[in-house]
Amino acid sequence: MATIPESTTSVVVNGPDDFAVEERPVLAPGPGEVLVRVGAAGICGSDVELFAGTRPAEYVRYPVVPGHEWSGTIAALGDGVDGLAVGDPVVAQGFRNCGRCPRCREGATNLCEAGYAETGFTHPGAFSGYLTVPARLIHRLRAGADLEAAALLEPSACVVEGIRLAAPAVGARVAVVGTGTLSLVAVQILAAYSPAELVLIGDSPSGRELGREWGATRHVSNAEAAEPGWTCGADVVVEAGSRQTSARVALAAARRGGTIILEGIPGGPAEGDLTDIVLKHLTVRGIFGASAAAWEHVVTMFNAGLLDLRPLVSYKYAVHDVASALATLRERPADLRKVLLLP
Repeated sequence: MATIPESTTSVVVNGPDDFAVEERPVLAPGPGEVLVRVGAAGICGSDVELFAGTRPAEYVRYPVVPGHEWSGTIAALGDGVDGLAVGDPVVAQGFRNCGRCPRCREGATNLCEAGYAETGFTHPGAFSGYLTVPARLIHRLRAGADLEAAALLEPSACVVEGIRLAAPAVGARVAVVGTGTLSLVAVQILAAYSPAELVLIGDSPSGRELGREWGATRHVSNAEAAEPGWTCGADVVVEAGSRQTSARVALAAARRGGTIILEGIPGGPAEGDLTDIVLKHLTVRGIFGASAAAWEHVVTMFNAGLLDLRPLVSYKYAVHDVASALATLRERPADLRKVLLLP
């Protein structure tokens, strides 16, 4: 068994535009908890908001160690933990739900009414060498799992949450708005439904190429999708473009009576005419995180080799070099997808 160090290098955000890299103690897990040695942690747009101070106040508790997209291996077990072993490769649900409120009892654990609590925002996260999480939130990965790829299972679970709610029929016409990480995960998952057509809307050349490899049957540029009267008549549209124009494109792409899943956060007022929702009789669902069922679904896919996440990793930095990682995200190079921090 590997020796657990007394301290580990961690990123601590004290407040807006105020962070430090420092040594923090590694504490033994309490009853019902596991200590995880971090394998890799992804940087999400919401993490960037946390650093900048633009994340809504009710969804962050400063000071905090960020990192809600991660994977690792179990380093130690707290009292009362069964069914897990030191050395197991794992991921974990981020929302620390109560399991008792009406939303949790109906399965919507991501909408827990006991108050917002999430690893990396209200509890110490994975921009560190180690983190502690409740064992009940852990999902085991297959032996020898690629931990860098597995760090993308959290955003993938959010995509699965939306697609499960939309429940596209086999042979349906589906569309994805955006060519970034979430959009390309959505392409892979929707392809598993054997759609009659899978339209990918966006301009990134590398995104279009991966989209074709993973099942997209047609590509539409942003300019074409913005033309008056354009539609692709999709039964289900997954919007993950995170642009202010993305919602408008999604409304146009859907057929009358179709379903739109909003995964992306536009970062400002979203464009779109709400009249279209009424006149086209659309069902529109926003997605906030992922339920336990979505996590189980996406981990099962990953463990079965049905989800290819490795090509979405574009940059890797050591935890102590987080400033460079943030600079890369600000610069937005053409090949940018997921940026990882490694302990």
